[in-house]
Amino acid sequence: MLIAFGNQALPNPLAILRLGLGLIYVLYIPGYTFQLLLFPRAMDFDNTERLALSFILSVVVLSPIALVLNWLPWGIRLWPVVISLTLFNLACMIGTTIRRLRIPDGGSIEPTTRLDLRTWWTRQARPNRVVYVILIIALTTASLTAFSILVMPKPAERFTEFYILGTEGLAESYPREIAAGQTITITTGITNREDSTSIYQVLVLNGDKVIGQAGPFVLINDQTFEQPISFTVSTIGDDQQIKFLLEREGQPSPYRSLRLWINVRQPESP
Repeated sequence: MLIAFGNQALPNPLAILRLGLGLIYVLYIPGYTFQLLLFPRAMDFDNTERLALSFILSVVVLSPIALVLNWLPWGIRLWPVVISLTLFNLACMIGTTIRRLRIPDGGSIEPTTRLDLRTWWTRQARPNRVVYVILIIALTTASLTAFSILVMPKPAERFTEFYILGTEGLAESYPREIAAGQTITITTGITNREDSTSIYQVLVLNGDKVIGQAGPFVLINDQTFEQPISFTVSTIGDDQQIKFLLEREGQPSPYRSLRLWINVRQPESP
């Protein structure tokens, strides 16, 4: 039920409970069910060893699951992670049940066996206690980090794509040499990935002189807009820099910029 709330705001107690249950489900349950499948006999390990093995195997299990999800269209998000782990746990539980049926009575591990932590702790030597405390701190830190990476959403990267196309509609075949006063047409393209509606305008400059412009126009999120812009250059000279500036409302100008170098020669006499 708590998972169904997703990233919506939850009261602090429920948010803390959701985090705690999520940590257990992600970093303990998969390893616990997996070790029961691998070692179903009671004599294989004691409870303390099974507890440590559950955490270790959970990390081992999460790595390939995260790798597969990263290559799938769904990505490493809340529901894909939950569903993947649920399917894995169910598969392990079914496999464990089948294996336990083949073990003589009394020889299989009982998952409900209680662990007396106080008795176990008092039997530990002081150096062992120090090691266990360090391991608990390291495991807690790793658990919080892994859970935030796997479950918490990543902030979307926001940007605007700005490009120019040549005469063939590709990012090539740009005019390199023209005559003074000759009309040039360049297609400018904009893709809004700002996660919001934005207002844009394109300016074409030769030095400080505006020789062409387009807009303003409004683009919603993920919308792409292409428009040809025609302009002329009257100054004769080589390697003249033509600047294409993209302005976005509410942002420093220019928001994006592109450059094109051309040689401008004397027009041929009629």
